[in-house]
Formats: sequence, C-alpha cells, structure tokens
Amino acid sequence: MIRWATFLLLLLSCGPEDIDPNQIIEERASEQVAAIRANLLRDCNERILEAAQVRADSLLLDRARRMRRIAGRPPRPGRPGEPPPQELSEPLPLRPLFPFEIRFDTLLRDSLLRDSLLRDSLLQLNPIDTLLRSDSI
Repeated sequence: MIRWATFLLLLLSCGPEDIDPNQIIEERASEQVAAIRANLLRDCNERILEAAQVRADSLLLDRARRMRRIAGRPPRPGRPGEPPPQELSEPLPLRPLFPFEIRFDTLLRDSLLRDSLLRDSLLQLNPIDTLLRSDSI
C-alpha cells in the first residue's frame, strides 16, 4: 500500500504544469523585438561608420591633392614696393564679446533686444531731414 501511495504521489507530482500561452507568446515576442532592435542598431552603426569612413577618405584624398598641387612650389613673392606685414609687438588680451552683465542678466538682455526691435528715433527724423535737404538745394 505504501508503494502505491508513493507511486501515486510521484505520478501526480510529475503532472503537466499550468502553461499560460499568452505569457509564452509575450516572451517570444519580446525576444524577437529585442533581436530586431539589436539588428537595427547594428545596421545603423555600420552605415554611420561606412559614411564616416567615406567622408574621412574623401577629406584625406582632397588634402593629398591640394598638397600635391602646392608641393615643390616656391613661396609666393610679394608685390614690389609693398611694405612688410605689420606684426603685433605682443598679443592682444582675450576678453568676452559681451560684458558679464548682459550675458547673465536676462532682464537686461531682453530689454536690449526689445529696444533693438523698435524703430530708431533717427529713422523717425527722415521726413524732416528730406525737407531740409530740399530747402538747401
């Protein structure tokens, strides 16, 4: 009897698992999507590398052609009577194009932009200026 009970327990424990077909479909679909995405990324990277290589090769060929045209030529002579080029005694100091206040103060920058978009007061004087010119002629 104990043998039959153990045999029955083993038989029932080795029964079929509850398999959800939707879960299997989702797993396979996600694997396929991942594979397709990896293929697309690989193809995209290959195309980018090929385009970069073609561009680099064309730049190198163009540079070699230019160097071949220039190679062996004597330096270009200056014009007769031309003064020698002026050289700076010391390099000019570098400074920002716009002061600190304009770059980081957004209210000031916006007001300057708004003022630059308005008609200038000098442009409003044009009719008077034309009248004065016609009187003087």
